[in-house]
Parts: sequence; C-alpha cells; structure tokens
Amino acid sequence: MTKRRDGPSLPEQKSQLLRLKQDLEQFKSRQAGAAVVGSLQARIRELESSISHAEAARVTDRDSRRPRDEEDAESGDMTMPDGTMRATSSRFPPRGRPGRTF
Repeated sequence: MTKRRDGPSLPEQKSQLLRLKQDLEQFKSRQAGAAVVGSLQARIRELESSISHAEAARVTDRDSRRPRDEEDAESGDMTMPDGTMRATSSRFPPRGRPGRTF
C-alpha cells in the first residue's frame, strides 16, 4: 500500500469516511447541535469527492498501462487515448545501416 504524496492513501480515506459516517449517525441520534452535524456532513462530502477523484485517477492510470488490443497492434495506430503518440524508443534498439555487422 503506497501513500499518496498529498495525503492518506485511498484505503485510509475510505476507512476515515466510514468512521465519519458512523460518527454522524451517532451525533444525529443524540440530537447534537447543527454546527457539529453540518461540519461533519461537509467533511464527508469533501472525502467522498476526494475518493471519487482518486478512484478515477487510478482507473485512468490503469487503463493507460493496459496492453493495447490486437486490433490496434495490427492497424499500427500508435496514438494513446489522450491523443499523444506512443514512444517506441525504449522498446526497440536503433536501426543500424544495412550490410553493417558487429
């Protein structure tokens, strides 16, 4: 489990969200003040937003690393989903001149 540079990891955020929701239910059952309930609800909304952004980023990252389909490989299309070209220099050695031996 790796930590994100800007805060807790995704599982930690989900755990924290679960605890906050439980706390909110307890405060509501005890009829706590509106300020406490309101601040907890705001924090829950922030965490839910943060989690959804992190999950979307993880899916996007995973999709960008997924091997291309056979159709794409056959067509020779080297464009990435974001429209940029895929670099091949790290996967193939440079071409030598014909007739040159080592």
